[in-house]
Amino acid sequence: MHHELTMGDITAATIFQAALGIPGRRLPADPELRARVERGEIFFDTIGCTFCHVPEMRLNIPLFVEPNPFNPAGTFSDANPSFSFDMTQQGQGPWLEPTPEGGALVRAYTDLKRHNLCDDPADPDPIRFFCNERRAEGRPDQDGRPGAEFFLTRKLWDVGSSAPYGHRGDLTTITEAILVHGGEARVSRDAFVKLPDRTQADIVMFLKTLQVLPIGSERVAIAE
Repeated sequence: MHHELTMGDITAATIFQAALGIPGRRLPADPELRARVERGEIFFDTIGCTFCHVPEMRLNIPLFVEPNPFNPAGTFSDANPSFSFDMTQQGQGPWLEPTPEGGALVRAYTDLKRHNLCDDPADPDPIRFFCNERRAEGRPDQDGRPGAEFFLTRKLWDVGSSAPYGHRGDLTTITEAILVHGGEARVSRDAFVKLPDRTQADIVMFLKTLQVLPIGSERVAIAE
């Protein structure tokens, strides 16, 4: 007897995952602390972190559809009716934020692209934390070989709830995770290092507000 997943099983699992609540923001109740969070968010952009960790992406249509029109011809999408739901109104919650144009905002803090996070070994004091992978995840290098130093930009929308950090899970703090960024991210990392300690702490405070919230919560919650 075969114990394989059926098309219905796969569809149900896909829809279940799509309907899970999105991460949101948990802001401090104290006005002074909230001001520091806001300041940290500004500096997160100022030093260039949002070049890769793009704060939001826009969807033209807020519907999740399975099967969807992007399924290749000849698959089960040809013969099965589609199921859809509005990700700004249905699902576990928190939901995606609707736009006035009828779309949706995804505040995931990623560009969904791969970037080289490794300094050249010949550089003075090179950062090579992400350079010990044996399996390549990125695009080929100049010689046509897969580049193991390329990593997909991590989504930060749950970073306040997802420690430990790093591709091996061996970084315990957000600050440590920032400091090992090399390669294309080295300029932003160095700009972070040059900031006063309090401003660095403000950036980390901002990032810690990006959290997984209880089912059914609003997208923004106030800490008790």
